Amino acid sequence: MSILCNKKTIITALLALIMAPVGVEAKKKVKTVEVPQLVNYPSAEVSEYRLHGGEVFIRGRIVANDPQIIKSMEGRIMAIMRDYIVRKEETTLFDIKADGAFSMKLHVPYPMFVLVYPLTEVYACPGDTVDVTMDTTKPSREEGIILDGTGVSGEVSRLINNIRTTYCDFPARDNIHEKGPDSLMTWRDVQVACLDDVTRQINAGLPELEGCSPLASDILRTYIISQHLEHICHYYMLTDMENIDRAAYWQQFFSFVAPREKYLLDNPLLMIAGNEFFFNYVEYTVMRPLYAGGVLEYIPFEYDPKIAETKLQGKHTFRREFRRNAMNELQDKLYLSPTDFSAQVCQLRNIFSSTKWNNDQYDVIADDFAATMAVITHPELIRRAVLTYRDFIKENEVKAIEQKPMTKGDSIFQRIVEPYKGNVLYIDFWEMSCGPCRATMLQMRDEVEANKDKPVKYLYITDDTPEKCRPFLEPNNIQGEHIHITPTEWGYLKEKFQFTGIPFVVLFDKNGNRRDDKTVEQLLEERK
Repeated sequence: MSILCNKKTIITALLALIMAPVGVEAKKKVKTVEVPQLVNYPSAEVSEYRLHGGEVFIRGRIVANDPQIIKSMEGRIMAIMRDYIVRKEETTLFDIKADGAFSMKLHVPYPMFVLVYPLTEVYACPGDTVDVTMDTTKPSREEGIILDGTGVSGEVSRLINNIRTTYCDFPARDNIHEKGPDSLMTWRDVQVACLDDVTRQINAGLPELEGCSPLASDILRTYIISQHLEHICHYYMLTDMENIDRAAYWQQFFSFVAPREKYLLDNPLLMIAGNEFFFNYVEYTVMRPLYAGGVLEYIPFEYDPKIAETKLQGKHTFRREFRRNAMNELQDKLYLSPTDFSAQVCQLRNIFSSTKWNNDQYDVIADDFAATMAVITHPELIRRAVLTYRDFIKENEVKAIEQKPMTKGDSIFQRIVEPYKGNVLYIDFWEMSCGPCRATMLQMRDEVEANKDKPVKYLYITDDTPEKCRPFLEPNNIQGEHIHITPTEWGYLKEKFQFTGIPFVVLFDKNGNRRDDKTVEQLLEERK
């Protein structure tokens, strides 16, 4: 366990729980525990910090005794940029030179953490340079990854691993979520005590941040705090909430947030110091009212035109009312500000989810966008939303007008699907190490069998070898076309289809057009 949550902190929290009266009113007035607040934070007015986007130069080098090691990395090192505000992800491959050097100019919408996969996470601030070295001659991976750079990017990248290890090194999972809500509540109190403990350490001054620029210091301090809240939210999501009053438990569990709201949630610095996982967990736990109940009844995620016609007709004001009501519930139950910054982020993430932006239901999307913008007040969030909406309209109106030059990924994919032209194609990217991938393939067995005589082909593409896959495929009778490609080819296909998580499924109609908005059955019907 790291220094952030020492034994004294844990013992104190547990003793307080044991000695507290349960189910009866205490005769004596209980002294209110003081909640520590961050002091001298932020270091400057947030408005003084540049939150806009721009280009950052990422360069690196692979150091190896064997040239084949460098060659094997071709098509495997990529920059993964996740705009967590509007749920947009871009994957870009590095071109690896013979001497192991690689570089690119990457546009980021605001200062953020970027994953240089599979090496490490770096910080990318517009106008800076980030240096990544992977020295394969070192005894361990940790020793071999060296980060450097200019400006805030260099400061944060050099310190982030040490900061993470020292202040965010949480104990190994003890399956507390399997022990029930009562145990989770006890565990939560210990974690909140740890959060307060690290807040006091930050206020006392972290030695690792001595000499840091104000912005780098604020980013790293915000990162530490965000990781503690993410950790608590994560275990809340894992716990089985059956047979309890979920709403009441949610209200009780997250009662610790309001006294700490200013730095935990209502904090614009989270935009440049949080990450995709932080906002995911906050979105589905603390901000539960934004997704509970009627919104799913009236707003289908795939915007089926028939559902839209029957359920949304005459309800143009519903989305706006729903979002306002959700914020009112957060205010009434958790005592959070109706203009909470993280709540606004979650509102935007909801409308910019990938399932909604892969279709042409412009009227419905425009209505949802307008309704959401009515509750967004932070200028940077407004700016990101407007730019993203503009890009969405532009991309969908002009796509396919210009013929783009063929990439390596295009060539590899064309070679794979060439033998199956004229068929509907169900294409599943998977790996043996992925449990959900194997589960999806098992679930698809009946459909594959039922359609074996129809003009549809099920292609399972993996970078695992046939020998590695055979012990799973053969005993489970996984039919379909099994295609094994090299890790390099896999990297180029990840860039082509812009995916990082698996299983990843795409559908194509008989004419070779991508049709993820349809099912296999619907595409087969189009042939008739």
